[in-house]
Amino acid sequence: MRRFWLESRASCAESWRGFLEATAKDITTKPEPPNKQPAPTLPFLCTVALEGHVVDRLAARLKNDGRAHALFDLWRNLVNQASALSFTLRAAPGTKAVLHTCLECGEPFSNADLVFRHYRRVHTDKVLKRVEKATDPPKGAFQFIAKCGLCKTPLCPPNYHEFTARLLAHHRERHDRVPLEEFRAKVANTSNPEEMEAWKRAASIVEEWHCAQCDQLVADERELLEHLKTQHGERLEKPVTEITLPASKVHNLDCRDLRRLCNQVWDKEKKNPGHFLALLRQALNQRGLQIFRDILGHQYACRCRPRHVGPRDQLTPRQQEMLALASAPARRGHKPNRHTLRDHFAAQGASEQEVYADVDALVKQGLLVEFENGQLDALGPGSHIESK
Repeated sequence: MRRFWLESRASCAESWRGFLEATAKDITTKPEPPNKQPAPTLPFLCTVALEGHVVDRLAARLKNDGRAHALFDLWRNLVNQASALSFTLRAAPGTKAVLHTCLECGEPFSNADLVFRHYRRVHTDKVLKRVEKATDPPKGAFQFIAKCGLCKTPLCPPNYHEFTARLLAHHRERHDRVPLEEFRAKVANTSNPEEMEAWKRAASIVEEWHCAQCDQLVADERELLEHLKTQHGERLEKPVTEITLPASKVHNLDCRDLRRLCNQVWDKEKKNPGHFLALLRQALNQRGLQIFRDILGHQYACRCRPRHVGPRDQLTPRQQEMLALASAPARRGHKPNRHTLRDHFAAQGASEQEVYADVDALVKQGLLVEFENGQLDALGPGSHIESK
């Protein structure tokens, strides 16, 4: 009995070991999912710029505030505001590529064919005129009607002689981005009598397509687009070498290639703020603001550049003591602020208004720097400001 028990235990252990080895082999040899195909490279360059009116408002606010604000914090607020940025699209150097714009709404596209498809979808009345003519209703034993599984549009009965043509035309016009086999698999049949009667009424009316520009008859959408391209291209689209777009319109661009290009540049600016900070520093400097650094290399924008006390500066003893307290090493990691100075000089009989007036005078002269968090600093042995 004991021998039978030992043999059974060994057999179970061997079976369990084989199962674990097979499972580990399946896990290690599991094929990796195929990589997504990279987006096609466009022969265009995209650069980001700051909107002038947004920088004007920011500069006016900083001048009225009088405090020193970190450029990084200003960048973080602006780079996420679509109203503060604009994108400039231009052809890459050494290429003959051009952008194509819709003359109706000014939207850019990477090629001319997309412009005419945009007209067909958005400005239909400008390029297409429909003329309806009555004809005999279709005859046959129709029990089911096919419906598109993506947009629920009734097509026609599966045994109708134009079923394949209408199916392919619907796929080409509405869902050309979906593979044809996947589109076919989503087509479903229904026996709703109301939809059947509606299809018969619609099929008894033949709709002819005419070009709205010259009233020429066209067979289908492909012929319409080709006609627009060859006969009316100059009146519908305009080739340009450069175009500037506000960032608020990027997410709604009809051309997904240009939309992807702008979003890539936008994401790059969010991850690497060096270029954007240079633009912001230059724009604020041109509007009269001063840029300085602290000892860690962080940049700040302020109304006045920090400076040392000069021989022409006539300071009161209280103002000199304020500068000494601000330039001393920080206590417990903090510099003095308006409230601590008020409490400090209250023991000497100075009122709150007098202390704040001295602080404002020193800040206006550039001898005292008030940061956004309220801390005060001045050039000296214990200052956190880089001295030049």
